[in-house]
Amino acid sequence: MAPRINTRDREALRALPRLMQRKIDGALRGSVEDLRDVVGSLNQLKDVTPLLLPVFHAQLEAYPIPDRISPDVVPVIMLAKWSMGGIVQICHNLGSNISIGERIVHDAVASKWEMLFPWMQFFSNNFLPPSQRPAALPHGLSVSTYEALRITIHPLSTLCQFTTIGRQLMRTNPTVQAFFFRAWVIVDGLKSDDVADPLREGDKNLSALIRANMCSLSVICMEDTPASLPVSIISSVAGGTLPMASLALRYIRRMTKEVSNMPEPRLRARENVDFSSMTVCATGLAQAILFMQSLGDREGGCHELLLQIGSIRTVLSAITTLWERLLTPAWNSSDNEPDIGLAARRRVLYIAYRYIGYSMNCANDSALVISQAIQHGLLECLLRTGSSRAERVDNTKRFDDDHDIQLLKELPRFFVFSKVLRVLQPALQRLDRLGLEEQASQDPVLWELWQAVDSAARTFTNFHELPEGAPFYRYQCCSPKCSLNFSEDDVTAYRCSGCMLTRYCSKDCQKEAWESGHRVHCRMLRSALGNQDVREIRKSLPVIAMIESWICEERVNEIRALDKDVVKTSENDRSIVEVDLTVYPIELNMYSLRDYFLVSGSHTFEREVAESITTSEDSPYDLVAVKVRLGREYYSLFSPATALGVAFGWTSGIQGGRYIHEHPRTPDP
Repeated sequence: MAPRINTRDREALRALPRLMQRKIDGALRGSVEDLRDVVGSLNQLKDVTPLLLPVFHAQLEAYPIPDRISPDVVPVIMLAKWSMGGIVQICHNLGSNISIGERIVHDAVASKWEMLFPWMQFFSNNFLPPSQRPAALPHGLSVSTYEALRITIHPLSTLCQFTTIGRQLMRTNPTVQAFFFRAWVIVDGLKSDDVADPLREGDKNLSALIRANMCSLSVICMEDTPASLPVSIISSVAGGTLPMASLALRYIRRMTKEVSNMPEPRLRARENVDFSSMTVCATGLAQAILFMQSLGDREGGCHELLLQIGSIRTVLSAITTLWERLLTPAWNSSDNEPDIGLAARRRVLYIAYRYIGYSMNCANDSALVISQAIQHGLLECLLRTGSSRAERVDNTKRFDDDHDIQLLKELPRFFVFSKVLRVLQPALQRLDRLGLEEQASQDPVLWELWQAVDSAARTFTNFHELPEGAPFYRYQCCSPKCSLNFSEDDVTAYRCSGCMLTRYCSKDCQKEAWESGHRVHCRMLRSALGNQDVREIRKSLPVIAMIESWICEERVNEIRALDKDVVKTSENDRSIVEVDLTVYPIELNMYSLRDYFLVSGSHTFEREVAESITTSEDSPYDLVAVKVRLGREYYSLFSPATALGVAFGWTSGIQGGRYIHEHPRTPDP
C-alpha cells in the first residue's frame, strides 16, 4: 500500500519550497533517495519541519514490519530508517524548548507510539548489538550502529523529556523497560568506533553523550516504580544480579573516564561544544550514581553486592578524578546558569557524597563502608571540594543539608569503631602532608566543621592506639589462671555463648573462669554489648569505654546539672546518664532508670544488671549507658567502662579528663 497523507496535511506542505515538495512527492511514491534528501534538509527548514511529520508517519504506516532481513524488504527497511530518522531529527532540533516541545513531541511520538514502538523493536533486534548484525547485508541496505541506536533510544528520550505520559510509560510498562534495558546493556559494551556517526566524523564525544543519555533514562525508570519490577527486569536482561551490579558500576567508571578524557574547554560557556559536552556527560555521571543507588535501595536490589564489588571506591575515584574540572569557575555569567553553572556541576559531587552517606546509614556493615571511604580519600575530597569565592558572588549560602556538610557532620559517630580508627590515623597523616588548610578554609562553613571533626578524630585515634584501647579479650585466654595468647582469628578458641565476648584456650579454662566469677560477670558483659552479638561493637568495646570515661570526666559539671533536673518516681529510683555517640558533638541525656527503659528501644541491656551496680555517694550519677549506631540500628550499651572494669580489672587511664598512664601518646580532649 502506497503511503498517503490527508488533504489538510498535503495543503500545509505547499508552504515548503517547490524542490522540497517534489522530493516529498517522490518519497510518497516510495523513493528512498528522495526521502533521504528530505531528512537531510531538515536542519535548513527550521520552524516548518513539523509539517513533514505526516510524511514520515505515512511511510511507517504504509508497510508491514518485516519478519526478517531479506533483499525483497530492503526498500521498506530503508524507508522506515529515514522516516524514523526524520522524526528523531525534528524532536532533536527542539533542544530544551519546553514551550513548544510538548505539543510537537506529542504529535511526533506520543500520538503514534503504537506504530513507532514496533519499528524501534525491529531495528534494535536486527541491528543491535553490532555482533548480532548479519555478516553481509543485502545490497542497498545500510543501517549503522549509531543510526540503530538513535532510532531505538531517541524517541524514548524525547518522550520522557517533554511529556508526562512518556515518563509514566518508562516507569510502569514492563515491555518498554525490558526494551530500554536491553539497549542499556548493549551500549555498555560498545566502543567509541562502534557508534561513529557518518555525518559527524571526528566527534569523539558521541559515545559519551549516548551513554549520558542512557544514564538519564535509567533513572527515570526507577522513579516511583513498584519496588521489585525494574530490578527483576534489569537482572533478567543483564544475565543475573552480579552482571547487573557490575554494569551499573561500569557505567560510572566509563562516564568518569569519558569526562576526564575530554579536552579542556578554551571557553567555559554554553556555545563552546567541549564545555557543553562536558557538562552533559558530568550530569550523566551523576545520573549513573543515582541509578546505582536506586538499584540497591529497592526490594530485590543489590546494595550489599554493589558495596562488595567496589561502589565506594568507584564513586570516590570519580570525585578525585573530576572535582577540579567540575569546580573550575568560568568567571563569567555561565557560572550562574542553572544547567551548566557551578551549582549544576557541584550537584554531581553532591550526588556522589549522597551515595556514600546513604551507604553508611543503610549498609549491614556501615563501619566497613566508612573505613573504605576514608581509605580511598574521602577526607581529602571533602576538604578539596568546598565552595569557592566564585560560588559566593551571588551570596550563594551553605546549608546544613548540603551533602558534603551532612556527610562530614555524620562521620564522627563512626570514630568509635576500631575498623574505622585503623584507617583514620593514616588518613590524618596524609592530610598533614598535603596541607589542605588554605584551600579548605576558603569555605568558612566547611572549615569550621572540619576543625571540630579533626579534633574528635585525633582524640579518638589516640585512644585506639593506647594499650587500654586494645580488645585484649579477643587474643588472650580470659581464665584468671591462664596467660596463653592466641591469634585474634584463631577458630580453635572457645567463646562464651552467654556474654559473646570472652574467649578461652580450652574447655578447662572456660570452666575455671566461670567458677572464678564469670558466672556473675557474664550478663554484665553481654549488657555492655547491648544484648546483641555485633562483631564491630565487640571489637571496639575498650575504645568505646575510653570515650565514655573521657566524656564523663571532661563534662562532669554538665552531668551534675542534668542530674538535678531528673524526676525520680521513688526514693529507690536511680539516675542514668546516656552518652550519645550517635551524634556529634556528643550529647548527654539524663533519665531516671525507669524512664530510660521506656525510651531506649529494643537493643538495650538488662535492667537487672543496672540495678545490681552500686555507686559511691559522691558520684554525680548512678549509672552510665552508651548509645551507638551501626547502619539503621541503634544500640544501648550498659557502661562498657564499668563492665570491663568489674570483669577484668580494666581501667581507662583517664582522670580529670586526661590520660594519666605512662605512655607516650596523650590524647588532647
